[in-house]
Amino acid sequence: MNDIVVQNPSATTLSLGTRDRLDAASGALALLQEAHVLSFFREQPRLFVQCLHHHFPLSGDHIAAFASVWDWKRLSASRALAWTPEMIAQHAGRWDWDALSKNPSLPWSAELLEHHADRWNWRALSANPALPWSSALLEANAYRWDWAALSSNADLPWNAAFLHMNAHRWDWTGLSWNTGIPWTADLVRAYADRWDWTGLSANISLPLDAALVHEFADHWNWQWLSSNPSLRYSDNLLDAHAPRWNWKALSGAANLPWSEALIARYAPHWDWATLSANPHLPLTEALLHTWQGRWVSAGLSKNTALPWSETLIAQAPAGDWDWEALSANPALPWSGDLIARYADRWDWDSLSWNPGVAWTVALLDQFSSEWDWAGLSSSANLPWSEDLLARPDCLWDWERLSANPHLPWGTDWIQTHRQRWNWATLSTQKALPWDADLYRAFAEHWFAPLVAEHQDFDVARLSDTEVHSLLGTLHPAAP
Repeated sequence: MNDIVVQNPSATTLSLGTRDRLDAASGALALLQEAHVLSFFREQPRLFVQCLHHHFPLSGDHIAAFASVWDWKRLSASRALAWTPEMIAQHAGRWDWDALSKNPSLPWSAELLEHHADRWNWRALSANPALPWSSALLEANAYRWDWAALSSNADLPWNAAFLHMNAHRWDWTGLSWNTGIPWTADLVRAYADRWDWTGLSANISLPLDAALVHEFADHWNWQWLSSNPSLRYSDNLLDAHAPRWNWKALSGAANLPWSEALIARYAPHWDWATLSANPHLPLTEALLHTWQGRWVSAGLSKNTALPWSETLIAQAPAGDWDWEALSANPALPWSGDLIARYADRWDWDSLSWNPGVAWTVALLDQFSSEWDWAGLSSSANLPWSEDLLARPDCLWDWERLSANPHLPWGTDWIQTHRQRWNWATLSTQKALPWDADLYRAFAEHWFAPLVAEHQDFDVARLSDTEVHSLLGTLHPAAP
């Protein structure tokens, strides 16, 4: 719903009478908008109820008065309800307690947990970031928690003392992968015999400098360590453990200090197929020439960092290109002429999904029999228009079109092809220009629960009294 905004000039420049008139005008506009919202939901009762589930701070009175109306699983997951301990207790027999246990919007407290101890899903609670986590809370429910889930929960009040206090309960594999722990060399050292060193090697929160790597050289999983983007590389670090590194993983890393000198220094170690595909290298024609016998065409073909030109494509510095990979590479100097020059070599499915192609109607026409229309239907970059969509020679995939957020969505656009859209998919589309008029135009087609998950239609403008009255009108048989 589109809000009407009244700009209030600075209060210091307005007379009291003018301010009163502006306030009155703003109030009148608010009442008018509220009336429009009320009228809309009166016409769309199913959507109204679904929007209440997701977007209105329903009170215990609303819920109790219309208990038979609600989808209790959906209601249990709502972050909009005016949650209170009393509301939760009042409807204890109706809630979906799994959904409730995962909901971060409840008024979480030790008392609430204890009051419904036998109903909670304690594994779900153990992963919920919104609980008032403390050592006391853990101790009070020590035999209820799922300690494996707790160990992986990044939102606990992690520190060395907290870890030590519960050392006999933690799942040390979960802890080792947990990025929320304030990792230090001392902490790693303190429990060296308990860590899962694969998890530790992969954990991006560790202070992975040369000293830490060297101290625990016999513990690391070197394949995972080599892939860890937090590793602080230096020539000395690479030299010191050259036989242990996974050079295939290093060859694809983004965070090495890449330079021509680095590539030359470790030339015997690199996995050149992986190195060839790494877009973080300082790739120049000179560098390509220097190592011409080492590059692998399949890797180079997918690399977006090459100095792509039609000349480079013609030269193929590592032998013939991998044309499937080349077809998917968005960095090529795409044009109709380039595509035509190698028309018998492209992988047309890959080319159809390529976001780097400069799509035009002429290009679509030129190779109309070659395209994968599912890929084109998903494209953000086609010159979308009513005429293009209506062309009988374009074999559109209407399911993929329905999911494409980049189309110029509007009521007329949807209306023309209303029998072709996948309306369930369309109902999930946040990119549509949602308002009351759009919903009304196709009310019989929308899937109200799917629409209400992401659109509120200003339901929160309504007062508690209006919501109660409208529910009573729409559901007179509800207890």
